Amino acid sequence: MTFVSRFDFRFGIALSLLTGLVLVATFAAAQDEPPAEPPPPPAQVYEAPAPQTGPDPGPFKAGRKRVGLFAGAGSTFNQTYFMIGVGGGYYVLDGLEVGLDVEGWLGKDPSIWKVTPQVRYVLWQLGALKPYVGAFYRANYYASPYPDFNSYGGRAGVAYRNGGNYVAVGVVHEIFEQDDFFGKSSATYPEVAFWISF
Repeated sequence: MTFVSRFDFRFGIALSLLTGLVLVATFAAAQDEPPAEPPPPPAQVYEAPAPQTGPDPGPFKAGRKRVGLFAGAGSTFNQTYFMIGVGGGYYVLDGLEVGLDVEGWLGKDPSIWKVTPQVRYVLWQLGALKPYVGAFYRANYYASPYPDFNSYGGRAGVAYRNGGNYVAVGVVHEIFEQDDFFGKSSATYPEVAFWISF
């Protein structure tokens, strides 16, 4: 009976020591493991800032084109002519147009044709009425026996929106490179035009 009790006591001590060693070894192994890294933050989505918007140049925006039609009456050689013409332009910058107009003075003798390269700037930033200014050089062709001559000048006026197009009303001052047939060196006259933009 005494032998059995001593055996049980020794077995209990050995089992306790073995359990303690296992626990110490497990704790030491846990201390050697690096700490777990925190999960990465969620990806940030970049949103580009909204583009800055300003007034829209509309039909006067760079890259737009213009077709112009004009008609009216003009006097020279002490007689009144019927005038008709067509023109076109291209906006190289917002509001800044380079163009070419061709007009005929018909119904009387001599007939007259005018070819006019020009530049024009439209103040598109303003309200419904768009002021404009421009400059031109003009070749004037007269029927025989009258000689041809050239001129240059400037124009100013306003363009009013009519639907998707514009009606332009202004004044032109033209300077002749030599006096005209009546000894005049310049002339000032009104102009009316209808602009189609696309």
